[in-house]
Amino acid sequence: MWKVDEIVKATKGTLFKVERETFFSISTDSRSIKEGEFFVPLSGQYYDGHLFIEEAQKKSHGGSICEKSREEIYKKLEGTVILVDDTTRALLGLARYKRERTKGTFIAITGSNGKTTTKEMLVSILKRVVPVIYNEKNFNNLIGVSKSILSIDGEPEFCVFELGTNSKGEIRQLAQVTDPDLSLITNINPSHLEGLHDIEGVLEEKLDLFYFTKEGGKVFMNADDPLIMPRYRDVKHVSRTFGIDNEADFKLSIDRDLGWDGFRITIEFPGESITATTHLLGKHNLYNILSASSIAYSVGIDKEHIRNAIEMFSSYAMRFKPIKSNRGYLVVDDSYNANPSSTEWAIHTLQSLPCSGKRIVVLGDMQELGEKTLHYHRNLGKFLKNSNISLVVLYGEYVEQIYHELGHEQSKLFSVKSELIHYLTRQLRAGDIVLVKGSRLSKMEEIVEAII
Repeated sequence: MWKVDEIVKATKGTLFKVERETFFSISTDSRSIKEGEFFVPLSGQYYDGHLFIEEAQKKSHGGSICEKSREEIYKKLEGTVILVDDTTRALLGLARYKRERTKGTFIAITGSNGKTTTKEMLVSILKRVVPVIYNEKNFNNLIGVSKSILSIDGEPEFCVFELGTNSKGEIRQLAQVTDPDLSLITNINPSHLEGLHDIEGVLEEKLDLFYFTKEGGKVFMNADDPLIMPRYRDVKHVSRTFGIDNEADFKLSIDRDLGWDGFRITIEFPGESITATTHLLGKHNLYNILSASSIAYSVGIDKEHIRNAIEMFSSYAMRFKPIKSNRGYLVVDDSYNANPSSTEWAIHTLQSLPCSGKRIVVLGDMQELGEKTLHYHRNLGKFLKNSNISLVVLYGEYVEQIYHELGHEQSKLFSVKSELIHYLTRQLRAGDIVLVKGSRLSKMEEIVEAII
């Protein structure tokens, strides 16, 4: 329940008109708003929520925020109206207000790769024991995280949030909203360089999560990341490390590589350890398991609950998920997104797994790499040239750089997806393995759906 004076305080707004003084909850969607909810109209490059305030008011008989510059709109509105400078900042203010009044331990996770899987793994461990709230899917931006906080009902013991960014300052804002008691950075790699400029910009942006973690809270660092450990210096927090290659507070070792069945692993906690079998593939996923387990153990979850969650957890759609085709070949769907490091990890993993036929890689453009876009695609081409991949099938504009490195004997380039699919289906045979990966804009899942 929200009172009108609470909304004014949280948004730092000005009360223009009062007809209703209490509201059941906050809504940002005029299509699904319910009776008694308060409407926050959001605006973006391709939409303007202010155009739907009147519709929202008719459905909710409640109130709404409106930007001060939109006088032609708010002067005609019925219901309670609060004026603000910016509706997105107002939403953040409401989320922060709700967070301050929500008990429980808040955990925030960011990083260039693996943050969604780490979050999902941690949630799967925690929810076996205690009530937990988290931002679903990848609702990890300013709006998604704020709405997730505002949707908290009751008193969960843990609130887990994945934080994403594609421009400078977003992680700081998200950390201020979530005010985490514990935070973790998975790794630092080239990603979203269009907004963060270079790897140094990525590092600075991600480190803001540690700096804005609640004073006295715990921060979890990847001991194997070459950038985080040398750079992070802070006496306001308790630091914990996790790693596979280097010494760390929490350490994972591979007891046995089971091929397509995953790994047999041991995780060493302070003073004790567990052995488990994971069905996830690739060393990158072992870091996700280790980082999630490190946090879970640190907040008091019994090691047996952690073991059971690891063994039950499986990969999900579009994240290195193997799918058996009825034609006898295997499609590895890693189409959710791509950056230089995640693409190399995926190819490394493919090379290490058993294959009785050809290893084929289908790649789309890697987006948001800024002025280094061509450089990173060329480097990927050089990496592939020295791999055991039989055929590289390319779709897009920037991947032309990969084609130039590999040549027409090892690679094929397409600008029309249907032509690529037609070519690919004629190449695939029983026993082959085909990895499909690319950035979201390329919609590489369409290729996966066509060939399985």
